[in-house]
Amino acid sequence: MMNSHSFSWRTLEIEKDLHFFNELVDSSPEWSKEECVPEQLETYLSNYSMYNGVWRVWELDEELVGICYVLEWSPSNEKPWLGTILIHPSFRGQGFARKIISMIGEELKERSHKALFAACPSNQSSWLSFLGKCDFEQYKFEIDDHTSQQYILTVKPL
Repeated sequence: MMNSHSFSWRTLEIEKDLHFFNELVDSSPEWSKEECVPEQLETYLSNYSMYNGVWRVWELDEELVGICYVLEWSPSNEKPWLGTILIHPSFRGQGFARKIISMIGEELKERSHKALFAACPSNQSSWLSFLGKCDFEQYKFEIDDHTSQQYILTVKPL
């Protein structure tokens, strides 16, 4: 567990956290459209089990704030990646997502990583804008061979 005052994370537990994750998905229609609807969430999570990433539940004084996915080693480029990051509506606009990204960056930097990567569907301009405000730089455009979805790949120097 990582602490910064009373803001910390723990590993997601399906039985304990699925309701909260569903709540986040319900309140995030853009994410739901791109990734999965609440009814598919358990399948969605199981699809990530082949990777060595961690679904993190973020808490402030034991109150649930958000969920993110961090992959320290991606098979695509052998670098760390930030996947999903969702914040509960009652905590949005207060800097929690930026704080999460900052804390992940510090943790990775301590382990000698030089950058954190993230990908975003090219049609999600608000997501790209947010990543830009968190010091991610756009560096590559990619098209998924299976879905033909277009992505912007970004990198944040650590």
